[in-house]
Amino acid sequence: MALDLLVVFIPMFIVIDPFGVIPVYLVLTRSMGAAARAKTLKYSMLFSTSLLVAFALVGSAILGYLSVSIDALRIAGGLLLLVIGVMMLYEGDIPRSRRKGAEEADDSPHAPEDVAFVPLGTPMLAGPGAISVVITLTGTTHVPNVLIALLAVMLVIALMLWKVDLVFKLIGNAGTRALTRVMGLITSAYAVQMILDGVSGYATSIA
Repeated sequence: MALDLLVVFIPMFIVIDPFGVIPVYLVLTRSMGAAARAKTLKYSMLFSTSLLVAFALVGSAILGYLSVSIDALRIAGGLLLLVIGVMMLYEGDIPRSRRKGAEEADDSPHAPEDVAFVPLGTPMLAGPGAISVVITLTGTTHVPNVLIALLAVMLVIALMLWKVDLVFKLIGNAGTRALTRVMGLITSAYAVQMILDGVSGYATSIA
């Protein structure tokens, strides 16, 4: 059973890619205090885990009923990430709402809900890739094994993000500002790749 769980754990961990999530999480939560950052982590992990569990149980049926393909999810997720990436690139911070005539202070704190559900919960943690892997694995592996491996993956990721404070202390505020621009570019490139993968997959499916 341990081997079966490992076979499910590895591809799920690779697809979710916590090492790619950490820099984005670092940037999006840099203006938050410790309590708000902890709340953001809790919300994003609960939301993404619940979403993936739901897709593991009834994902295929839902997508089939709505006639929505994984490729469509990739394209939609890519477009969402592209908007976020471009705004990060130009602003050097997370996208935010501003009232006309009033500029928000650069380092003003943001509510955890601003980033916990989108983009951290989805599409960063529970993105189209993770959803497609979960649905695929439930079709080839016992569902309880998939759920156990999924919970183990999310627990490991939560522990990794929980210790991200150490990174804050190492690079400081100036470092996170610079990282914002870099991650804006990388996020935009990743978003474009998601869109291209979705278009390519759709073209292949109808060919």
